[in-house]
Amino acid sequence: MKRAFRTLLLFVGPCLVLSACAAGSSLHVPGDLARPARAVAPAAGAPQAVVADFSYAAAPGGVVGRDFDRVRPIVWKGEPGKAMADLVAGVLRESGVAAVRRGADAQGVEAVPVRISGVVRRFEVNTRRTGNLTVVTEATVSLTVTAEGTGLSGPSEQTVTSSTSLRDLFVTPDDLREALRSAANAVAEEAARKLLEAKVVSPSS
Repeated sequence: MKRAFRTLLLFVGPCLVLSACAAGSSLHVPGDLARPARAVAPAAGAPQAVVADFSYAAAPGGVVGRDFDRVRPIVWKGEPGKAMADLVAGVLRESGVAAVRRGADAQGVEAVPVRISGVVRRFEVNTRRTGNLTVVTEATVSLTVTAEGTGLSGPSEQTVTSSTSLRDLFVTPDDLREALRSAANAVAEEAARKLLEAKVVSPSS
């Protein structure tokens, strides 16, 4: 009986140590949220819109979610406010709009007809096991975009949200990145579509 107990401890002990270490560590999202590579013809004429950095209330340490099974934070080293502004500007350029990117306090943008700013309200990715063999990774991104300019009757504000879910046998950093990238790009595409539909911006001729 004692021998069996010692054998069990030899097996269970290391597992408990590894579990404790996993619970105290962070799970990192690798890379960035760049759009798929596409050939985009440069828009003609002067810049029509300037997209400034979006604001974002970042959590300490860059935490953007949680791995609920192993009780550990999910961390991304990027800047959601700048990343989302890059994506929105990228979609506008793909649509033929002469859009440029600037920082939140950039100088010399007064001559650009439309200024687009925004607030990243949600930017998170979480993972949890839903059964013995399935882990669900879900990302949610929510963005409020505001457009102002001399040619507009007043500020135009739109809020868009998108979620993406992935299933796998276990959580992987690539799944975290893909879920976040998919949700972020979907939000950027929807925000750009609403700006175009509202005639805030239009493709250059």
